[in-house]
Amino acid sequence: MAKIKKTTKAVSAIPTASMSDIAFLLLLFFMVSTVFVKERGLRITMPQAKEIVKIPRKHAATIYVDRHGTISIDDMVVSIPDVQWVMQRKLADDHNIISSFRTDKETNYGIMSDILNQLKEANALRVYFEAKLKR
Repeated sequence: MAKIKKTTKAVSAIPTASMSDIAFLLLLFFMVSTVFVKERGLRITMPQAKEIVKIPRKHAATIYVDRHGTISIDDMVVSIPDVQWVMQRKLADDHNIISSFRTDKETNYGIMSDILNQLKEANALRVYFEAKLKR
C-alpha cells in the first residue's frame, strides 16, 4: 500500500489581478460624483478701469454690493452690522485675507462707507476695489 503524504502548508497570497480595475473604478466614481461649486454673487455692472492688478483668489473675500444695497460676502447675504463678524471669522481662518469689493457702479457710496467702517472695526484693512478693464 502506498503512503499518502499530507501537506499542511497553506499558501497565503492576495490576488492582485483585479486591483487596477478597482482603482480605476474608484477614480471614475469620484470624478463623476464630485460637485464643483461656482460662486454666484450678485448681478452688478462693474465700473471701468485703466489698469488691472490680479489678486490671489485663495486669500480674497469678495464683497458684492448691488445697486439696491444688497450685500453678499462669498455668496452669503449679510446686513451691514454682520460684515464685521463675518470678516473677523474669515481673518481668524486666514490672516492674509484681502477684502475685494465688487460693486455696481450705481451703488450708493453711503452703503460702501458703512461697509468700510465695519471692515475697519474687524481689522480687515487690506481692501481692493475691482473694476473691468476699459477697452
